[in-house]
Amino acid sequence: MRKSHLAALAAMLALGSASPALAAWDRIGSVEFERSRDHERQYANFAGRIEGINLRAVNEDVRCNRVTATFGNGKSRRVYSGVLRTNHPVNVDLPGQDRNVKRLDFVCRSLGRHDARVDIAVNIGQYRAEWKNGPYWAQAWARLFGWNGNRKDSDRWVRLGSERFEGRRDHETTYAGWHGKSVQAVALKPVDGDARCNRVKATFANGHTRNLNIQGGERLREDKFYTLDLPGNERNLKSLNLTCSAIRDRSVTVEVYAQS
Repeated sequence: MRKSHLAALAAMLALGSASPALAAWDRIGSVEFERSRDHERQYANFAGRIEGINLRAVNEDVRCNRVTATFGNGKSRRVYSGVLRTNHPVNVDLPGQDRNVKRLDFVCRSLGRHDARVDIAVNIGQYRAEWKNGPYWAQAWARLFGWNGNRKDSDRWVRLGSERFEGRRDHETTYAGWHGKSVQAVALKPVDGDARCNRVKATFANGHTRNLNIQGGERLREDKFYTLDLPGNERNLKSLNLTCSAIRDRSVTVEVYAQS
């Protein structure tokens, strides 16, 4: 049984007027790279301006000779070069005030024995209206972002991180980092395949633990949100212990979301 502990972005989940705003990272796509030599890949599926870009290597470490952003004014600039470590997201700094990214060009390779994938996530922040007014909101972005017409603007899911489960046998991992901060709701979302989670145990700041119902152990469909009901008035989460497996594929990534 494998145990790993994520040093999560969730440490940012401190509430109160002095706390900075949470960045809501939403995965919008990915590019894949083979081993042994650099490969050129392009991603151009943007629907509006963004506040930031987040890159995460999956399966193997990835070395990027360069990642170049092309903006709406036609100008291009290198925004990243270096090694992306597996499941360690990197925030990409955008130059100046230009947030109208039209395309990302990658020149990268897998550093491991297998092919690797780089997941692309964005924080659309104040530019949400631009994405909603685009032609593919209902067909694509509303589903990927977990937003729908019945959800209030303030009812936002914040992506805290993710964990990878290898194979069809159950593996256990503990997602920590809330540090006892209050959350209103928690959700899980498989992003690259279907998953099954036979157990999700919550540990709260007061030491109490509770097994949470997650579809009764039934299939969790790819790119669909599954909300976990928190018991009673327990809201100060300390950690989640997940016991999950891939269903069809050799591995699956399960993302963890929260509402503050």
